[in-house]
Amino acid sequence: MKKVLAILLCVAMVTAIALTGCGGGDGGSSSDSGSGSASTAKENAGNVAAVLNPALGDKSFCDSCWAGLNEIKDKYGVDVDYFEAKDDQTKIIPALTEYAESGNYGIIVAGGNRNVEPTQAVIEAFPNQKFFYYDASIQDSENGPYSNAFSMVYKQNEGSYLVGWLAGKLTQSGTIATFGAAENDVIWDFIYGYLEGAQAARDDIKVITTFVGDWSNVTKAKDLANDAMSQGADVLFHVAGGAGAGMFEAIAENGDGKVWGIGVDSDQYAEYAEDKPEIASRILTSMIKNVGNSLVWAYDKVVEGSLEWGENVSLGIAEDAVGPAESGPFLELDQSLLDEYEQVKEDVASGKITVGTAYGKTSEEQQAFANSFRP
Repeated sequence: MKKVLAILLCVAMVTAIALTGCGGGDGGSSSDSGSGSASTAKENAGNVAAVLNPALGDKSFCDSCWAGLNEIKDKYGVDVDYFEAKDDQTKIIPALTEYAESGNYGIIVAGGNRNVEPTQAVIEAFPNQKFFYYDASIQDSENGPYSNAFSMVYKQNEGSYLVGWLAGKLTQSGTIATFGAAENDVIWDFIYGYLEGAQAARDDIKVITTFVGDWSNVTKAKDLANDAMSQGADVLFHVAGGAGAGMFEAIAENGDGKVWGIGVDSDQYAEYAEDKPEIASRILTSMIKNVGNSLVWAYDKVVEGSLEWGENVSLGIAEDAVGPAESGPFLELDQSLLDEYEQVKEDVASGKITVGTAYGKTSEEQQAFANSFRP
């Protein structure tokens, strides 16, 4: 990997010149006093910049990251900035390098499974620059752990346990479904939590588990949702990014007002409420990864002097880093059910309920676990 990263860095030093500036056409900033001139109204850890991939408007990680940075800005009086890579991997290293070379930012933020190696290259090249990384460990490499970086992963199995529990409570048929984008450990971890939560709510639960194959095939997701509903599934949960829109479309068109959909990563009820109320009305909740909350949490710890640089931490319900969106139809559930839900949530947060994980399991074991729930 060293040779690959060295080449990437050489390319970055050349191509960084071609960027119009991380606050320019592919980026933006939010400040009261100009880039690099953070307010000292209260103790802080410096300005913050983020390299977002793909871009703002994803109603997912990028929007959540930017919301978190703006909360840090408002709380500490610092300047914040972003650059949008727009799914162009060749822009990651140049953008991170430009931010690091500027000397204007106490912390630089990046995230996602696809961007780990490019970010590691820049972390190695700038040992005096601090970095946050979300949704993957940045510390796992031949040169790690990195004492100038801190990474956060999320206990998606815990949040998925709660939405699975809700699905198990609300199903009328006793059959529910889940759709993954791809068969990897992260997606399987969502599924593990969902299956365990559903079984905790209803011990005879049946779950149809299928995979779209990518993150954008709306038609395939729609076909899978229609097929699941034809088998009696009346609560459907997607972990499929943009492809999940197909599931919601299928529910709105063919669910007869009796099928619930559960979204992922962002509050998808809020996403659809204004423009497509017919879809929003059938979105029970969404399993959110609160990237923004986790960035504020980490920045707070830097200011407090308690953050352990060089570490990778796993954040869950207790840290408000994951969990169901509590909006829309969720708020209209019977109070007795909501009270029971709050107790389950508290038990997961405290560790009284331990949720199983897909990590450490072989692909055969993961598939066998899902198959044990099939109708």
